[in-house]
Amino acid sequence: MELSAEQLALILARALPEARIRETRALPGGRYVLALADGTRLQMQLYASTAAAGAAAAALRQLRGEVDLPIPELRASDPEGATVGLPYLLLGNTPGEPLNQVLPQLDNDALYTVGRRLGTIVSRVHRLACTRYGPLDEGGAAATEREYVLARVECDAQRCGELGLLDRRTGSELTSWFTQHFQPVGKQAALVHGGLTPGCILVRRGESDSASGRGAWRVGGILGWEYALGWCPAWEHATWLDAIDDPRYFSLRVGYGNGYDEQSNRAYEQVREHVLVPYRILLMLQRMQAAYATGDLNECGRRRGILRGLMRVLEG
Repeated sequence: MELSAEQLALILARALPEARIRETRALPGGRYVLALADGTRLQMQLYASTAAAGAAAAALRQLRGEVDLPIPELRASDPEGATVGLPYLLLGNTPGEPLNQVLPQLDNDALYTVGRRLGTIVSRVHRLACTRYGPLDEGGAAATEREYVLARVECDAQRCGELGLLDRRTGSELTSWFTQHFQPVGKQAALVHGGLTPGCILVRRGESDSASGRGAWRVGGILGWEYALGWCPAWEHATWLDAIDDPRYFSLRVGYGNGYDEQSNRAYEQVREHVLVPYRILLMLQRMQAAYATGDLNECGRRRGILRGLMRVLEG
């Protein structure tokens, strides 16, 4: 997915007719930086599907009031791709570099600090309520979490069975456990990012201090809102902790858990392993399908092993 200078100019003209592009720079992942003649900098994000662009736009609209959080400002959107043939969002500039790209520059203290700040930010996002569970456009969404989760586990277990990733007995045991035992505590769907990874967390250095001559690392922005949906904090924790399941991110994990938990006294929202088990099972079903789609059979087997271990936890 690449856009020409003419296509970028057309996108800008639709959103800001008086503005003029001075310079453009393409970034990985379908992202572009637009430097305007008046000194303003904007970013443009392409999406692989209408649904992804629509989810990101809906989430950022809901977040518009959180002006003190490092969330991109939505300037314009075309989820249908009518302007240049591809779905896109035009966003305010979000400073920083993806965390995974600058990871070697952050020591453990810096990672812990970034993690604490991220936990605080995510907890604020979760304070925004959604009317239903599931897609933000409410297509296929459910009125209760139990209804939503049971539909997901049935669909994913069936699909994994069709692909040969789960035997019939295991799939039946999974759906049976959720049907009999899954009783969520929360009563209100929260806005959930749903796809946090080190690649969508932008970090940057602050102003230099006199002692070290270098500024502290801080969160500059959070991208990746195409995975946003209405669900519960436990799903966010499960997906994020899975994405940073690498010893190099240990201090980041600890900081995130501490930062998040300090913002909530509700145990079912906090980062607690026993609370996350059902959601990690749902995630393993999803990850197995994703690995199969890329032909990574070793990853399929690894995820299946984790799934079996989680099922033993449920049985205990």
